[in-house]
Amino acid sequence: MRSYHHLALTIALFASSADSFSSSYQRLSNVVANKHSCVMRLNPTSFQGTDFVITEYPRPALRRVPNKSITEFDDAFQEKTQEMLMVMYESKGVGLAAPQLGLNENVFVYNPSDSKNMERIVCNPRITKYSDEIIVEQEGCLSLRSDECAGQVARSKWIETEYQNEQGQKVIRRLKDFEARVFQHEFDHLRGILCVDRFPPEDREAARENINKLLGLYTESDAAADPDAEEFNNMMPRPLSARYMPPLEVEEEEEEEEVPAGKSGGFGGGGFGAGGGKKGKKKKETKKKAKARDGTRSDNPMFKRSGKTAFANRK
Repeated sequence: MRSYHHLALTIALFASSADSFSSSYQRLSNVVANKHSCVMRLNPTSFQGTDFVITEYPRPALRRVPNKSITEFDDAFQEKTQEMLMVMYESKGVGLAAPQLGLNENVFVYNPSDSKNMERIVCNPRITKYSDEIIVEQEGCLSLRSDECAGQVARSKWIETEYQNEQGQKVIRRLKDFEARVFQHEFDHLRGILCVDRFPPEDREAARENINKLLGLYTESDAAADPDAEEFNNMMPRPLSARYMPPLEVEEEEEEEEVPAGKSGGFGGGGFGAGGGKKGKKKKETKKKAKARDGTRSDNPMFKRSGKTAFANRK
């Protein structure tokens, strides 16, 4: 997710800058975010230094739950996670979950920055608390093989998490903003949830052509089109019931106002004594003012207060 602060979400999605988007998130522009032309993209058929390739919808590995817990943190596991990071970076991404490589294991990797110091290997994660404040942003998915078929996804602004790192050590962290969105997106993959499952009805309909193409390309009999019902019902936060519409910005123009000219001395300047003189006019000023929508496009008032995150402006 490196120059993706120009987005996506989609997910944030978003204000600071990086150079790529995640292998779980698609590069989007502000134009693309508002249309769905379903131009298919091809994922790489191979990655240097690994046999892993991107698992695409509707392969069952993307929907299979539960995934196997990580119990061995040996050299083989370290090598595997390094290969996951390698694929993530070569995909110009910020996150990658094991099911996206056909591995039904409870691990994902991510890096929300340009610095290798921010690399994270997350094993057996739990999200113990979701904020009530929701951010709505565009997200897409590499496993759906499309740059343009994306949709709005509601995510908690901050979360509290527990997981094990690559050494098996327990980690407790509170994440916010862009990093929180990345974590939630990858966490979904471990629950068999794709971002399309969170789209509002309008965006799901817009992405239907792309989804149908992928279903048609998969010739095996074990296609898994839908998520596990229990996992779907337990999603937090809940999917949008309609597209979020940000507050309108309307321009208000102030009327010209007559103001007295400065003091004139005696008979000079056409005035009579102090305070005389001609009246001037104050210049018109144009101000932008946010106007809240009436909420008819969403039945949840929280979404009307949501602001933009990094997904909206990344590219």
